[in-house]
Amino acid sequence: MWLAGSWSSNYSRRVVGTKDRIIDAAVELFNKGGVGPVTTNHIAAHLGMSPGNLYYHFKNKEEIIRAAFDRMNAEADVVWTKDPNAGVGTVHRMLTGNLGLYAKYLFFGRELPALLRADATLRRRYRKIHKMRMEQLEDTLLPLLALGILKNLDANDLMTLIESAWVIGLFGLPYSELAGRGTSEDEIVTTARMVMHLFKPYMEPFAYAALLELSDTDLQGAPAALPLRATS
Repeated sequence: MWLAGSWSSNYSRRVVGTKDRIIDAAVELFNKGGVGPVTTNHIAAHLGMSPGNLYYHFKNKEEIIRAAFDRMNAEADVVWTKDPNAGVGTVHRMLTGNLGLYAKYLFFGRELPALLRADATLRRRYRKIHKMRMEQLEDTLLPLLALGILKNLDANDLMTLIESAWVIGLFGLPYSELAGRGTSEDEIVTTARMVMHLFKPYMEPFAYAALLELSDTDLQGAPAALPLRATS
């Protein structure tokens, strides 16, 4: 019985490991050449495995894309973890952490509208994630409103600000790429500053200055919270 259980555990780890390798290879190829030209045969050849082995784990390319989407959002869950002491550092962590993931899974930003039109399952998953992230960002910004760090925002303005930040964050790196600037860490910081600029008319100057200062720090290593009030 122990041998059977041990074999089953090892087998499960191998299956998970192979699936991760397939997702890794697919993301690499999608980022380089786009989703359309890349076939499951290309992914299998890139890994040096037979197409049959790949099909054992994924029935088609759509399943691989969904798995990549799910993994990206599992990684994003770490970035979007709710902080009870949320401050402008938390806003920065969410925005720039998300941009780092958009750079890692660049093909999603490039091709998301077409991918969602083509796959109803992926479209449902995206809409669920979108709704959740909007609520999480709203929950992060509301305390800043209560403290007067954000001001002159009614409920409609707040949601417009959140949606605008999401759109620029999602499509900012593909825009940089189209403009010939690439998708380097510097471009992630530039796109983050574009998003942060949306907050400038509504944010206390000391807090906005802190956001800009954080943009020059490690993208994933920014502190979770800065002081919520100006100090004398």
